[in-house]
Amino acid sequence: MADDKAERRGSQRIVTNLVGRSRFWLSWYGGRVPLEDLSIEGFAISQSTPPASEKPFEFLIEREDSVGGINGQAQIVNFSADVRGGTVGCRFVELHEDAQQQLTDWRAGHVFDVAAVRVTQDDAEDIVLGPSIV
Repeated sequence: MADDKAERRGSQRIVTNLVGRSRFWLSWYGGRVPLEDLSIEGFAISQSTPPASEKPFEFLIEREDSVGGINGQAQIVNFSADVRGGTVGCRFVELHEDAQQQLTDWRAGHVFDVAAVRVTQDDAEDIVLGPSIV
């Protein structure tokens, strides 16, 4: 497992944990934790220690005030230590059913809701489907 901080994602990451308030949650290994960021390719969470396994795992992502969730399999691809402990980066291995469209809709809705400047719903979708600008 790589531990460098190089950007691996080709698509835009959307910060989902703003000022300590998360709108997106990950259920995995019997627990529920807030997501730090989310892209079409994967997600990140805060974790104090490096994960024990790089094997694919089942997950469920839920969005605040939404019914249902996005599920599938993901794999841990990196761990970066930071002042809070660390960040675990995961990539999607498999998304079930219409998860890709739901993921796009959720991310665009989140950008629309939290943008510091006025954006349209179409602008928000262009942002989340665009290349990484990090």
